[in-house]
Amino acid sequence: MVKKDIIKFGKKIVEQKLATSFFGNLSIKVSNEIFITKTGTMLDELSEDDIVKVNLSEKGEYDKLASSELIVHRMIYLKTGTNAVMHTHSLYSILMGNTALDCLKIDTGEVLPFLNTIPIVRGKSGSEELALTVSNALENFNLVIVKDHGVFAKGGNLKDCFIYISALEHHCKYIYLKGFLK
Repeated sequence: MVKKDIIKFGKKIVEQKLATSFFGNLSIKVSNEIFITKTGTMLDELSEDDIVKVNLSEKGEYDKLASSELIVHRMIYLKTGTNAVMHTHSLYSILMGNTALDCLKIDTGEVLPFLNTIPIVRGKSGSEELALTVSNALENFNLVIVKDHGVFAKGGNLKDCFIYISALEHHCKYIYLKGFLK
């Protein structure tokens, strides 16, 4: 069931253009383990073999197979206690993240409560610095934009994460395109 969910939402991410096939990663925490996409996998062509199981809190032999963002996923789980993490390279969210200093405020009239304020952080992909800044932001929010990189979401399951990221991307696209009407 866990691997099937990861496969399902990998396809949905690409179908909804929240990332291209090679960019992004997903994971689900089960007890003391994380099921996470392997490094270099294509999200819309995932198989069960493209998902690796690693320890939640300790490094292990399979870490080298996992996504390069494993350190970020681990820190999010350890700091927030969430059950699922999704990372995408959503174009309009990244663009809008470059227009603000430390947070993006969305006010389009139909905004969902979790979209009022989105923190914006910085950090090198796969770094301890990024793991710390993202996990700190996700202690108080469900979404965070990493400047010039992408979006991380946490949730009770991957469906929650997908809803958060797709809603953010929709509103960022709206705001971006609305700017051309002025």
